[in-house]
Amino acid sequence: MLFVGLRVMQTKHKVYAGAFFLTILVLFSFKSAQVSSLSEPTKSPSFSPDINKKIIKAFLEVWQQYKSLHAYEFEVVQKRLKASTMQARPIFGLSQIFGKSRQYRLNVAEKILDSGELRVSDLPEEVLKGWFAHELGHIVDYENHSNMGMIAYGIRYSLSDKYKREREHQADSIAIRNGFKQEIIATKNYLLENDFISSKYQDQLKKYYMSVSGVELCPEQVVPIKPKVVL
Repeated sequence: MLFVGLRVMQTKHKVYAGAFFLTILVLFSFKSAQVSSLSEPTKSPSFSPDINKKIIKAFLEVWQQYKSLHAYEFEVVQKRLKASTMQARPIFGLSQIFGKSRQYRLNVAEKILDSGELRVSDLPEEVLKGWFAHELGHIVDYENHSNMGMIAYGIRYSLSDKYKREREHQADSIAIRNGFKQEIIATKNYLLENDFISSKYQDQLKKYYMSVSGVELCPEQVVPIKPKVVL
């Protein structure tokens, strides 16, 4: 029994040590990825087949303003989404964890969440650009987190209303600092003032996202103070 106990203890120590070194390796690999990406040539985003040309055009016009993301592999995929209209996320896998750079993906739904039959491609161009600017703001925000940090980001975003609100405000702030204040305002007005957008969705926008008045007061070159969360 003592021998078995020692073997178990040794095994646990190996597991802990392995987890520790894997964490260090992941963090180091992401740090290396950030450094190497700065010297890489500009990459053009790719798009899923049959994606609407209006979406491609609006996205590319916004993309041009986000110079810091041009060194990364990026793809825009239009597909059915159950719980959102757009999802900006890093792509994780062995090649991304141990490779030279991160990759990102923007998933775009075919229809606006809780809006009946309103299609994303039917949105006014200014609204579409404001929405893309916000989502790319999330990607810029992700750049402040390591690969392991992104796991913690996802958990906190899912469990904490306060953290979710901070991150959504930060995405708006980044979009504003990249020159899309008017587009962000247009997007918010469109979603909050139209009857075909469900009241449930509008309540979520009011709870987590920066208000129109907040956007109007937000300096375009300075990060605004994060507001307190009303629970």
